[in-house]
Amino acid sequence: MSRYKERYIRFQRLLPIGDWQVKLYTISKTPDFRPTEVLKHLQHQLADWLKLENGFNAEHDHIAFLIVHAGTEGIFSLLNWWVGSNMLNTHIFFTPYEHLSKFERISGEGLAPCIWELEVIEHERQALIKHILKAEKADFDAYLADSFSKVC
Repeated sequence: MSRYKERYIRFQRLLPIGDWQVKLYTISKTPDFRPTEVLKHLQHQLADWLKLENGFNAEHDHIAFLIVHAGTEGIFSLLNWWVGSNMLNTHIFFTPYEHLSKFERISGEGLAPCIWELEVIEHERQALIKHILKAEKADFDAYLADSFSKVC
């Protein structure tokens, strides 16, 4: 087992996809990861991915967060949105470095986010609690503006 090393986590921008707002994050081992090529291909997939359902397809607010993680084996794309106001819907896709337009869905058989991806999810959890769940009036703009970055 290798030792844990911090990774670069960066909020990139908001992506409008139809009637959705998607908060885009990247994670990488090095500061020079530029996801331009994979994002170009990924953006063509997002509208279809946002239609994916699960066994408990509860209502949601058309707000998601996408984590694009340059991992050891390839690029992992995790699309997440809150359903039923407090449950996380997650779909994970894998892209090999040698084929940046290929996205294989790998979630659904027990796979969960890794320890670095959980840092982003924890931030999004806290932002949801602060701006939506505990707020006198849900402030979706404040939630969308509340982002997280970490430089090693």
